[in-house]
Amino acid sequence: MKTISTTLLLLCASTVWAQPTMDGTLDAVYGSANAVQNTQTSFGDSDIGMPDFANGSEIDAGYAIIDGVYLYIMLPGNLESTFNKIDIFIDARSGGQHTLRSDNPDIDFDGLNRMGDDGSGKNGLTFDTGFEADMWVSMTCGGDVFATYANYAELHTTGAGFGEYIGAGSSGSAGVIFGKTGFMLALDNSNVSGVGFGEGTGCGEGVTTGIEIAIPLSLFDWDGLAGDITSAKICAFINNGGHDYMSNQVIGGIGGGGTLEDPRFVNFELIEGNQYFTIGEAAEPCPIATGACCVDISCSDITSDDCIGIGGEYNGDGSFCNGDPAPCAPEPCEGDVNGDGVVNVADILTVIGNWGCAQ
Repeated sequence: MKTISTTLLLLCASTVWAQPTMDGTLDAVYGSANAVQNTQTSFGDSDIGMPDFANGSEIDAGYAIIDGVYLYIMLPGNLESTFNKIDIFIDARSGGQHTLRSDNPDIDFDGLNRMGDDGSGKNGLTFDTGFEADMWVSMTCGGDVFATYANYAELHTTGAGFGEYIGAGSSGSAGVIFGKTGFMLALDNSNVSGVGFGEGTGCGEGVTTGIEIAIPLSLFDWDGLAGDITSAKICAFINNGGHDYMSNQVIGGIGGGGTLEDPRFVNFELIEGNQYFTIGEAAEPCPIATGACCVDISCSDITSDDCIGIGGEYNGDGSFCNGDPAPCAPEPCEGDVNGDGVVNVADILTVIGNWGCAQ
């Protein structure tokens, strides 16, 4: 039994470091962001402003600190109340999994293993170079009576390990999930700022509410070989209810782009930048937003200022030239029967040739 006295841990930690208040709100003790989202959300931009229910999911930034007893993680943003999942992978000790296996603990209806290698050796969620996940934590929320739920699992290099359902809660400080192993998880869904809806570049700066987690460091030491844990890398992303359809909300960001879809086939090594953040690092500045710029029927993905500078028509931040429909495509000509872009004698001949035809 991996039961830990939460009270004892809190008393010990209070003599070492100022602790965040577990309520889903960013505290000053977290310091500056370790990562800021650079991509608009493809999973809806919540505009409800309630601490519980949200109609969109996004991860606007990443913060993490260690106080010698707990690893605290703050992920400002929203978790849509339709049982979307936030999947969090942590690399805090030696060993772990660079490509996710499928023989890990059967947790959350085997959702963890759904993201892993299917046995072919040709897939499985793969992290950036240098990231080997030691632990997985997942949180979700929803229901007619709002509730939050959480699970976790150890990620041993050779698979297997321990995992469990952590528990249930609700929102804010009164709804914190307290797990018997010492976990604490909180959610405040009231954010209405951060990145907007779309697939372009965005900026998650300034968001102060979202998902907050406290993990006892002792849970990483399942074999007595973890040593002192003084830092950690965190990869987090929004997934659907079955852990089988990943959004574009990953922290660190993907630099703009659409939904990543099946996590089993996602390889973060192939995406520019690091799709994780590290304790103590400083967030990169937000990118300048771009969108589709039309000059007649020519299209370029550039900034609003650059578009205005060349006399173009800007279609808005996050729009794309390869969108559907194409933003700069000419209006169809009435009478262009054969679809060649012009109305001429060829259209008349087409009509005459089909005269009297009926389906």
